Amino acid sequence: MKKLLLTVVYSLCFMMLSYSQDSIAIKMSMADLKLELINSKLELLDSKIKLWETKPEELNLRINELNQKVAQLDFRPQELNERFEQIEVMIEEQQKQNEKIKKNEKLNYIQNEEQNMSSPSYFKYAIGLNPVRVFEGSFELFVERVINNKNSIELSAMATYATENGISNAYLNKQEMSYYNLATSDYDVYNSETLSGFGFTLKWKNYLLPEVRSNFAAPSGLYAAPVGLFRRIYSLGIDNVYDEEEGVWKDVEIKQRFNIFSGGAIIGWQLPVSRVVSIDVYVGGAIRLSKYDEESHFTRYKNWKNIDFSGVLPTAGIKIGILK
Repeated sequence: MKKLLLTVVYSLCFMMLSYSQDSIAIKMSMADLKLELINSKLELLDSKIKLWETKPEELNLRINELNQKVAQLDFRPQELNERFEQIEVMIEEQQKQNEKIKKNEKLNYIQNEEQNMSSPSYFKYAIGLNPVRVFEGSFELFVERVINNKNSIELSAMATYATENGISNAYLNKQEMSYYNLATSDYDVYNSETLSGFGFTLKWKNYLLPEVRSNFAAPSGLYAAPVGLFRRIYSLGIDNVYDEEEGVWKDVEIKQRFNIFSGGAIIGWQLPVSRVVSIDVYVGGAIRLSKYDEESHFTRYKNWKNIDFSGVLPTAGIKIGILK
């Protein structure tokens, strides 16, 4: 039994001794590996240090090359700056001159436009109406076309419809209309209820001041003009006629148609206002001839205020237009 115990103890001791030797050998090998790793790191660090030591030398070489290239350039920076300053001064002067030129051109353009706009020859048309005709139950629209600085042609169209209930009541009441009564072989006066029709007027305006003052060219200033007029009028009214057969008074409808021819001359002054509106005031005289369709001759012994008057009469008016 003792031998067995001794054997077991000896084997355990041997095993422990062999295990301790193996662990020491492992630790020694690990230490050797760490030393080798440290050596390799030191060598790498030495190589990096050598590399950084060579960098300043390369940088110096680059700088020297750049200095040599700069030295080879044939200019001085100060001269270049002076040139740039001179160029900037020249550019500023040129800009100022361009601005002056533009201002002068703009000023000249404005002055020319003002002169052109203030000069009536700038306008080619005058379009407007005769407000006085409205109170006569007529609407007259005219168009004046400038031919040159001294001449223009004016054409107007007129539409008439005067009634007792309209604005033309006063004008219509002044009309002493009459018709030829076959039964009495005389002219009978009747109450005209409506006057309707149409007409045209043609004028050749000769402006008299362009040779004296250029700003009084057509269509502005003093002018003289021959005038031609044609109107076609329809008159409708009522006359109270005695019927001998029935012995009573009856209202009879009277319808008349007549033409008006007129020719004369006027002198007037046309004034532009604010380069937009034209005011034309004129006076003159004309020979007017009126003829009814049922009669072979022109009317006679009519009141000069009548629309069917034949004879010499004065004329005057005012027209308002827009310049184009």
